[in-house]
Amino acid sequence: MSAPSRAHTAAALVSAEADVLALSPGRQLPPHILSRITAAVASAPDSWADLVRFDPTSRYSTRLYRCDLFEIWLICWDFGQDTLLHDHGGSVGAFTVASGTLQEDFGSTTSAILRSRRWHTGDIASFGRTYVHNLVNASLERVVSIHAYSKPLTTMNFYCWLPSGMRHLRTVRCELGEPDTSELERTASALRKP
Repeated sequence: MSAPSRAHTAAALVSAEADVLALSPGRQLPPHILSRITAAVASAPDSWADLVRFDPTSRYSTRLYRCDLFEIWLICWDFGQDTLLHDHGGSVGAFTVASGTLQEDFGSTTSAILRSRRWHTGDIASFGRTYVHNLVNASLERVVSIHAYSKPLTTMNFYCWLPSGMRHLRTVRCELGEPDTSELERTASALRKP
């Protein structure tokens, strides 16, 4: 399916909801609608299967659709790949696991508690503005997931979890895609050393 066809499909997924909500240009889609969008896209692999790529050195991601209101991403996870603990710069979001299993450590920028859970094929998660998480492919199979954010991501804040709690590492601009976090990984590792 071509990029315009993907864009048309994604836009159709939200148009009826947007009409019902009478969205103005300054609003965000609520997480439950983003959940419906990611679930619908994940259940239509013919619209993205040709874009799946696995790279053993870093996660592969590609934007499937973007407008002023929201964006949709395809993310491919090889063994052991993770995101580092991060928020979404004030955007709300959702993701659906299209295939495989992701481990998630999650919490809030307003809480000192971090929990863990697993998401399997077909599982859907959604989150608000203060949500922080780290996703990792801790399984022995490759993973494909579909993510949506509203407003489209412009920044992400990265954190390190220490015995004393969460520590902010850096704010990274990300309008053009997932940022390279290799330097942040080294910083987080150094902070964890006694």
